Amino acid sequence: MDIFESFCRTCGNECPESVGIYEESVRALDKMVPLAEMLAACLPASLPPMDPGDDYPKQICRICVKKLSLAYEFSHQWLGAHAEFNVALKFEQRRKRSLARITQSQAQSQSQLQQSQPQDEEQLPTEAPATDVEPLKAAAPASVATTTSSSETRLGFRCGICNESFHTEKACKFHFKFSHKDL
Repeated sequence: MDIFESFCRTCGNECPESVGIYEESVRALDKMVPLAEMLAACLPASLPPMDPGDDYPKQICRICVKKLSLAYEFSHQWLGAHAEFNVALKFEQRRKRSLARITQSQAQSQSQLQQSQPQDEEQLPTEAPATDVEPLKAAAPASVATTTSSSETRLGFRCGICNESFHTEKACKFHFKFSHKDL
């Protein structure tokens, strides 16, 4: 409709210098992104999708384009951080399950060992069973993690501060960043 010819679709103000929503693209996240795609990504899912054939304004003012670019970049930044948090949480859950299994198997081994020893004899302290896995190398305090040379090692990265071990360098750095942020 012609009644909205000079109005911005996002702020509702009349603007003589507007940009076509369905024709223009702007630089965001180091690439050219169509304005319609940016609007669709930033609008709530509860709203009906944008349609070039509807009767609403087909332009957006330059001020709203800047705001839209910031919102689009913020949204993608949030999604990226959320994905990293999910990866770190999954690794932490796996690490805890692995430690629980190791602790459980060591407890079972210890109880079997105690049951096999005669009650009359004095019990001698037992050593933990030797493993063929090389010790993990520690990550430097500047959150630099190093790997072991053995492919048999399951947790190849270790925090240089608290000696927590991790599957990936990214998880180790993430742990360091959030667990030792005061250092």
